[in-house]
Amino acid sequence: MAIDEVRTGDEDDLVTRLKTLLIKGDKPVAFITGSGISFGAVDGVDKIVENMRKLVDDAAARDRFDRDVNGDNAGKRYQQAADFVEFNLGQDELNKVIRQAVLRACTGKSTAARTSLYRRNDPAELIALEEQTGLWKLTPGVEALGRLLRHLPAERRGPVITTNFDPLLEIAVTKAGGRPNFQYFDLDGKLMRPHHKDQVNIAHVHGYWCWGDTLHTATQLQKKRPQLHGSLRESLQGHTVVVVGYSGWDDAFSRSLRERVLEQNTQGSDLIWCSFPKLTADDFSAGLFQELHSLPRTYFYDVIDANKVFPRLLGEYLAALPQPGLKGWRHLDTAFLDKEARAPHDENDVIGFFDGAEPSWRTALDSRVPRLALVEELTGRVRDCLDGVLDKRIVAAVAPMGEGKSITLRQATVDLLRSRDDITVYWREPGSAIDPDAVLALPQRPDHHILLVSDDGALVVDDLQRLSLACTARGRTDVHVLLTAQEREWRDQGAAGRLRPTLETLSGTGLTEPDGQTLVTAWEQLGALGELEGTPPDERAGRLVELAAASYGQRDSALVGAMLQLRYGPLLRAHVGALLQRLQAYTPVGNCSLRECFLMIAILHTACLRARFKAPPLSRRVLARAVGLKSPDAVEWEITDPLGKEAAASGHGPALWVRHPSIADAALDISKEQDPGELAAVVRKLVTAAVEIAQETGTFDDDLHAAAYLSLRLSAPNEKRFTQESVAAAEAAVTASPRRLSFRTAQITVLRRADRIDDALVVAARTCRELASMTDRESEIKFFPAWGAAAGQARQYASNILLCGVTLPLSEHEQDVVVRLLGMGVGLAELHKETSDPVLLDALRGVVGLVSARRLTARRTGHLNRHRQYLATQTASPPLEGADAWAAVQAAVDALVPTADPSLAPLLGKGKRSVLPRKGLL
Repeated sequence: MAIDEVRTGDEDDLVTRLKTLLIKGDKPVAFITGSGISFGAVDGVDKIVENMRKLVDDAAARDRFDRDVNGDNAGKRYQQAADFVEFNLGQDELNKVIRQAVLRACTGKSTAARTSLYRRNDPAELIALEEQTGLWKLTPGVEALGRLLRHLPAERRGPVITTNFDPLLEIAVTKAGGRPNFQYFDLDGKLMRPHHKDQVNIAHVHGYWCWGDTLHTATQLQKKRPQLHGSLRESLQGHTVVVVGYSGWDDAFSRSLRERVLEQNTQGSDLIWCSFPKLTADDFSAGLFQELHSLPRTYFYDVIDANKVFPRLLGEYLAALPQPGLKGWRHLDTAFLDKEARAPHDENDVIGFFDGAEPSWRTALDSRVPRLALVEELTGRVRDCLDGVLDKRIVAAVAPMGEGKSITLRQATVDLLRSRDDITVYWREPGSAIDPDAVLALPQRPDHHILLVSDDGALVVDDLQRLSLACTARGRTDVHVLLTAQEREWRDQGAAGRLRPTLETLSGTGLTEPDGQTLVTAWEQLGALGELEGTPPDERAGRLVELAAASYGQRDSALVGAMLQLRYGPLLRAHVGALLQRLQAYTPVGNCSLRECFLMIAILHTACLRARFKAPPLSRRVLARAVGLKSPDAVEWEITDPLGKEAAASGHGPALWVRHPSIADAALDISKEQDPGELAAVVRKLVTAAVEIAQETGTFDDDLHAAAYLSLRLSAPNEKRFTQESVAAAEAAVTASPRRLSFRTAQITVLRRADRIDDALVVAARTCRELASMTDRESEIKFFPAWGAAAGQARQYASNILLCGVTLPLSEHEQDVVVRLLGMGVGLAELHKETSDPVLLDALRGVVGLVSARRLTARRTGHLNRHRQYLATQTASPPLEGADAWAAVQAAVDALVPTADPSLAPLLGKGKRSVLPRKGLL
């Protein structure tokens, strides 16, 4: 609006002008600030005048204070009060008033603590207090300006010159992740450029709250300051100077600033002056405004509140910038969703999802794919976090694998993007990490949130913990995380405890009746009921829910399995057969067909479920090496992407799984029928790859161990399904690493379980001769019992007894001793049946006596009872105990050594072999 001949702009004009300057301008922008930006955190002028009066104890002096401090505005009264204190009490008292006023902004400290800091007046202690940015109260204007300065590029950011004594602007810059370059002047001084371009130059021209003196009186402020005068010319040359929250007192600094403006035709500077009160013609009738208003390139804006304009400017500036990205993360917006929604996605794609295909964004956007109840629940929790209703920053949906978490996550993300315009969403790509520094480098905008979305959340728990701590340290409350995670992995990571302060968890409970009906209705509309069509309509959903509940929590992919079983039933095998044919037709991957790649995943998946203790499935790096890919990353697009589209397999972090065990089982059976040697060739490649990686890295990580010892996981007592494959796996491990004793041991066990006892004994004898050259001699404790078991199965009972005896001194735990004694007992009983040698029977009495007092498993108790029964049939004396028992066992071994099979000669050597375990074990 116009005031006579002076035009002024309003807040809208100012924000547009500054935003344009900061984004498109060709000049750096310098800010000059005063008490107007810190008022509300630091005591204002009137409060400081009141505190100055309290310093005056003498009644007469206080009366003089009241008479002298009588100015017609706050600024004049402030200078009069400061002048009185300086001449009556001294500069030190003036400095105390400022320290007291500034310390009130340190609201994170109690009143008593602030009083103690004030009284100690230790500059180093006060400076250290500034580093604890979370303790300080910042006005909205100061906080927004600090963030704006942090995000401005160096070429757009000029110095910040302030007449304030407080450190709030430095704290705001630090809190925003910036680096302030602090300077202060209590006399004269020269503005210095920062050493690094990313530093924010902040100069306090009237002094600083905890160093030197602070300037308040007219005498102090009007002293000539030639160095400051000259450096202003240099520092503001070619800048746009924005004055905000500064009233323009008639002091040396204002005079220097005015002279710089007068020189603007040669210095290339513009001046933007922002006034908090509304400007009138009288304001331009005298003083600084009278001199400035007629100058070119000088602009006035009135009714400007720094606590409103800076947050608004920050938000609009950041919104107008190109959206920064995160490495390894996809930036999602409605434009991306619209593009995906327009892409073709026919009925076969939707039905493929129900068959177990990995969901895509097109799947999540397809209205034919139902939204289960968890989608609404998940979006509701995230909204509560964004709106402050729920004081959490991480929302996690946790359930077993194959329970619909991935599609739920995508659908929830779609709903949030469609319904809110105050979020910027990033989706974690497979294999990517969360870099807290990169996340916190994303600009913070008023009333806006950053939402990081991740499937396989258990893989980034460490990153989430670091991010949470970093957000707290930086005061960032705008960063939120939405994720899903596999229940077992989430629990193994201890995620609930590690993320507890910021975590909101939704735990899966299985398929509900309404969700079951929703799924069945979708199948009906697609004509994809399959075998379920024979079930009465009112029973279909109930069957699905019941079947899914039967295995929920007991094995992964209960929901996927229930859907496959109901829709395919006995036709599942044919469905998998067709799948294998399609995979065979794909372009080869490395040196394998896609079908072989799938079978590799399937054999490890099945072995994982068969393992006595939970073992990992196939990893990307082992598969990449096995098929000849140069990098594990290539597995994603070469193997898991096409297998995911075929509803065959999926990747979860480094691990690879078949979509359901029933698919893996059917595929393996079909392979064995169609080509009996196919799986044996597959396992050889897997085992060789794992052993080679282990040799190169010098480690045997879980995924390498699982594949290298695949032979043991495929073979089991009385289980002949994968006999050929287990033998092939054992041979491959020995071929890849001939001097690893544990591989020889596994080969002996596998051959024995395959009823190839003679071959097992040949391997054992050869290994015994080569024992000195083995790289892992610590594995002898397993090698000898494995050999002994094979010898016992070959009815070589003396060798069985001797090998158990050799192992006893190597045992490290009591249970190892128990197992060896019970194994020896089998040989003793059988050999006694053949020879009736009383030495053998006494040794068996010793075994029973030594083991009887120990806590045993049900299986070992069964072995012990059989030994007792044999003794009873022989009407033997009671079991021996203690030293007598060990003496009887030792006597049997001593008696058998001279008759030992020649294959044991390298092991037994000459002389007696003690069977006593180390002291303290039995």
